[in-house]
Amino acid sequence: NGEYAYTTNTGSGTVTGYQIDGSGKLARLDANGITAKTGAAPTDVVNLGNRGLFVLNSGDGTVASYAIGQGGALTASQTVGGLPTRATGLVVR
Repeated sequence: NGEYAYTTNTGSGTVTGYQIDGSGKLARLDANGITAKTGAAPTDVVNLGNRGLFVLNSGDGTVASYAIGQGGALTASQTVGGLPTRATGLVVR
């Protein structure tokens, strides 16, 4: 939606969210840099705006979904497993 950006932190198993201002500058949503905790070794994140945010956790072979709320906050929705561990990349269709 052009308001928020998210990145995975593989070593800590977290997602950091940022607010994007009108000039493109980023500011962390949370002082500690943790907007959401994920599964093991998150390696990829896709923000689909009102359809939510999806994180590939390659350490445990899962994809976790999150609802994006007020102020860019993330609320865990569902986790689906069965992928090979160390899978890489998410495809948006």
